[in-house]
Amino acid sequence: MATTFAAAAERSSGRTFYTAMGLAIALLVFVGYAQSYYLTRWVEPPARAPEITALLHLHALSFTLWILFGAVQPTLVASGKVEAHKRAGYAGAGLALAVWLLGNVAAIEAMHVGYKGLGDPYAFYSVTFFSIQAFALIVGLGVWKRHDVEAHKRLMLLSNAAILEAAVGRLPFEAVVQTAPLSFYLGADLVILAGMAHDRLTRGAIHPVWTWGGGLLVLSQLFRLAIMQSEPWLTFARFMAGLV
Repeated sequence: MATTFAAAAERSSGRTFYTAMGLAIALLVFVGYAQSYYLTRWVEPPARAPEITALLHLHALSFTLWILFGAVQPTLVASGKVEAHKRAGYAGAGLALAVWLLGNVAAIEAMHVGYKGLGDPYAFYSVTFFSIQAFALIVGLGVWKRHDVEAHKRLMLLSNAAILEAAVGRLPFEAVVQTAPLSFYLGADLVILAGMAHDRLTRGAIHPVWTWGGGLLVLSQLFRLAIMQSEPWLTFARFMAGLV
């Protein structure tokens, strides 16, 4: 009886946590992009805001839909609509592919019209390039593990954490720019820490998705910092910039 009660309590806590994290990420994205995109009709964009091209509009649309998808999906599970959650997952896989494709092209275009005030655009391309590849890898693992509920929900949350750099980087605080790109990683790292803390408190142990997946994502952040000014990376970035 005690074991059954504990398991039920863990499920309830998990549903609340993943719903809250999805909504928190959506709020962070809105605040981050409010001045430079969502509210530009009513407020003056900051000087470092990129030029909004047709490609960026498409990228913003797919990215926004994905973030909203990440907020709605755990809400469906929390409300008992598991079948609706599963059906939506098929559309989500297609949306994730669009996010990856448009994200890659937008990151290349940003070397020409974006990354204002962030130094060498070819060096900074390492931040977005590895971010979008990490996103694709994690989502792919999430789809593969869709029948393993515990792994799946953590992987999908981690996939959203992997692409928060741009939203954090556009928060209206000068300290964010002054400490870039380290500050850009804060959103992802906080999501990972929150997931680990929640697991420790509710399960007594941290799920491998956070230790291995989260750990590798953090290592990738350090890797980007290590190579971004190197000649091999800059040569690669210039080649990619020439494609668009």
